[in-house]
Amino acid sequence: MNKTTVNCYLIEPAEDLILLLSRPKEILTEYVKDNYNIYSKWLLYFIELYNNKYEFLLMADLEINNTKASKLEIIDKSYKDNYENMKKNFQKIKERKVTNYDIRSQVRLSITEGTRLQNNLLIENDNKKLLETTVFTLLVFIFQYLNEFEKLSIKTNLWNYCLKSVTFSRKSFIVGLIILICQYTWIIALIYDVFSDFDMNDDSSIIIITIVSTIIALFYSYESIKLYYNSLPLYKFLLKLYDENEKLILNKEEKKYLFYEKRKINMKKIHIQYNCFADFMSNCLLPFIIPFINIFIILNSETIVDAILNCMAIFFIIQIDEDIYQLSDYKIEQQSINFARWFISTIYCKHIPEFEQILKYECNNWQSSMKKFAKKFRQSKIHPADSIC
Repeated sequence: MNKTTVNCYLIEPAEDLILLLSRPKEILTEYVKDNYNIYSKWLLYFIELYNNKYEFLLMADLEINNTKASKLEIIDKSYKDNYENMKKNFQKIKERKVTNYDIRSQVRLSITEGTRLQNNLLIENDNKKLLETTVFTLLVFIFQYLNEFEKLSIKTNLWNYCLKSVTFSRKSFIVGLIILICQYTWIIALIYDVFSDFDMNDDSSIIIITIVSTIIALFYSYESIKLYYNSLPLYKFLLKLYDENEKLILNKEEKKYLFYEKRKINMKKIHIQYNCFADFMSNCLLPFIIPFINIFIILNSETIVDAILNCMAIFFIIQIDEDIYQLSDYKIEQQSINFARWFISTIYCKHIPEFEQILKYECNNWQSSMKKFAKKFRQSKIHPADSIC
């Protein structure tokens, strides 16, 4: 049975996480007694929910009592709409002071004690429902966003990996920049060669190779351009998130924490903007040019062997970014987990700052543990003079 007030089917990890983040008063009280236990719950519930994220979205989409009217509308909306609704709900929570359960100020002092208690209960239940629905919307929008990659069949490449990662890859940046330079250097050289020495070969075999290879190039270019334009709304949305949630980017003091160094949280807006531009140059503009160049390059071939080799060279130019460097599935999954966890905790703590110490306890734990270890090491260090004695 669903223990929350959210009007949909919830898998157990989702229910546990929503209950954890929707009981500020109880959680903060428990945090004072055992902060590590609370952080462990947050981490455990999140990992379990992430591993079952597709089941979470599918089960929440089921109709309750076979009536569409009873199904929560949140799951039917896009991740963009749910993000906007989540912000509005958090604003309502801030105005009502739900996190502090300050409900007495919302009840007239002139009413009887029994009526006051009844009104208090109604207001508390309403606040509880609002907070649980808001947390549910936050989780749905994050997992809907991640689900867009599978839904639109977006393959992770050297540049769009930043759409679900909080770690800027210097290796991807360097390799990607070299590949872009090579691709456009080769294309410019081919275009120059065609214009300076073009002699169309009227061999029927070469003409057939030209037609077939151009058709294939058109299909490939269409898929490549389509994938880029599917990624473009995600680039824009992610930049919007960074604009509206400045704490997603670490400040100078936070960069010193060993915890953040371990997680490698260093993505910035400028990295996403560059990757979007590079992705456009390699997977939109270049595929648009290739089919036209393909016609003239192959028709300019002297023999059938040259035509086939030129055809392979053309496809190598546009495929080199996919073949030369690929991220492993494990690496992609690891980046997605860190991405979802960081975004959920940062956005949640922006609106409910009381939870910042809980969701970022791991950071403090790492820092304090290392300080204690360093202090203990210095105290137990044996000086050369002592060892001689």
